[in-house]
Amino acid sequence: MSDRCREVSTDVLVVGSGGAALRAALEADSSGADVLVVIKGEFRKSGATFHSVAEVGAFNVPDGAGDHSDNPDVFLADILHAAQGMADPRLSAILANEAHESLRYLERYGVKFEREDDHYLVFRACFSSKPRSHVIHEHFKPIVKSLGTEASRRGIKVMDRLMIVDLLSQDGECLGAYAIDSDGNPMLIRAKSTILTTGGASQLFAQNLYPSDITGDGYAMAYRAGARLVNMEFMQAGVSVLTPFVNLFGNYLWDAHPNLTDRDGRAFVPDYLPTGLAQEDVIRQKERHFPFSSSDISRYVEISIQKALNDGRGTAEGGVFLDFAGCDLESILADKSRSIARMWPLTCQWYKEHGVDLYRDRVQITCSAHAINGGLYIDENAQSNLKGLFAAGEVAAGPHGADRLGGNMALTCQVFGRRAGLAAAERAKKMTHRAMTGALDDNRTVATQFRRNGRHTLDELKARIQQCANRYLLIVREEAGLRTFRRVCRETRNQLFHDTVIGTPAELMRGIELANLIQVGELMASASLVRRESRGGHYREDFPERNADFACNIFLERNVPEGLWLGRLADLSS
Repeated sequence: MSDRCREVSTDVLVVGSGGAALRAALEADSSGADVLVVIKGEFRKSGATFHSVAEVGAFNVPDGAGDHSDNPDVFLADILHAAQGMADPRLSAILANEAHESLRYLERYGVKFEREDDHYLVFRACFSSKPRSHVIHEHFKPIVKSLGTEASRRGIKVMDRLMIVDLLSQDGECLGAYAIDSDGNPMLIRAKSTILTTGGASQLFAQNLYPSDITGDGYAMAYRAGARLVNMEFMQAGVSVLTPFVNLFGNYLWDAHPNLTDRDGRAFVPDYLPTGLAQEDVIRQKERHFPFSSSDISRYVEISIQKALNDGRGTAEGGVFLDFAGCDLESILADKSRSIARMWPLTCQWYKEHGVDLYRDRVQITCSAHAINGGLYIDENAQSNLKGLFAAGEVAAGPHGADRLGGNMALTCQVFGRRAGLAAAERAKKMTHRAMTGALDDNRTVATQFRRNGRHTLDELKARIQQCANRYLLIVREEAGLRTFRRVCRETRNQLFHDTVIGTPAELMRGIELANLIQVGELMASASLVRRESRGGHYREDFPERNADFACNIFLERNVPEGLWLGRLADLSS
């Protein structure tokens, strides 16, 4: 450790500043802990929760607002059905049972849920049997604004533009983190409890719905520290608008059966359908969920789009075309029992404000990476297998499985953000700061591994990884492609560390982000290779059906032979 390395200490270190981070920080503060929030971007203005990728945000609560027969038990059954045996039933039950309290908490701090007359506006989101997705205008920005305002009012300590590079781990325990500031100066943060809320890793893909700062940092540094990851082969990807703006394409819009054409104006979906399967039937199923899932025939929407792009039938921007010309919108919208009828006014107005008239314009669409369903395996208190390391939000795994209900991630951030904050504060009350033994380099911080000069640029290497991930890891996977992707990851990592120009602190941070993305890509590909079947968001073209032999979870852990092992979350939590 350098003599000039600044040191700070805190009871609870929260890494991130999205919905999970803010809830965790507020709960830990309410429990009397000294809390420090660290974010590599700008506090309250960065991260996935702040980044809008849809006209509205969905927040699942089984309160009967859309169907009086809905309740936490029905909600739990939906979660487990979508998970296809890959979720931890205990964590899923916590999510279902604590949903209503999470909505009340957000309302208490000023988050507005849209209402229709004298009741909540709700719709039936992906994989749900009941309409329970409560609507937040402007996606999830209001959550960050409201909880961030409360954190500032309380004076919770924040250090932004500070990048956590690696966790400090010793004897199976997390003791804090190593960071660098915007000037490249190192910092050691000693923490009795550390909470990761760093989001996902969709920047791994050329087409994605995430902001540029979501680069898999939490997955990568937790794995390096010895944390256990699970379900990394399961991700959400789906159809998104590509131009004139980037936006998730709401699943309810498929109910109008829009037209899909390639760059030359030719219908392409029928070219990629199995014999006897009609495009109309495929699109009818697509109305049930936004993300790609191998579980039903709607999968051929994304498969056909991705294959058309792979076959060179896409536009210069990397998309195909969609429009509603000739669709019977009048009769469809007259049926108020359909989700599209309830959501169309909000959606149509939002699109119009962004320069698109859905009644007459065509837009470019593509397949984009969205959320990762896997992450650090946590217990009911959101603690990982490393003592003192907690995780909440997308970086954590367990409540979801092969598929995840739309409207569940924002809820997950609140439920397990709360539990992480409470448990981290409780642990801190009983702890004293432990001294590190050995030099900091013993933790193999990734920041020390760059030679910082050479022939390659960061932009060049990132573009290579993203294009390769799009081709071999997004939607359509098979053994040869996955092995090609892993080879490209190894080659690119070697060039990044040994033959790349990194001259400024900002470039160093971008280099660390790219190293993290490469590591996460390898983890995802390794799990995908082992899972020789198709299940939920994981689709193997060479193994297109679900296989009962793989009714188990794939755990990734640095300190075990071959770096992975097979087990069942349900068994571990029983």
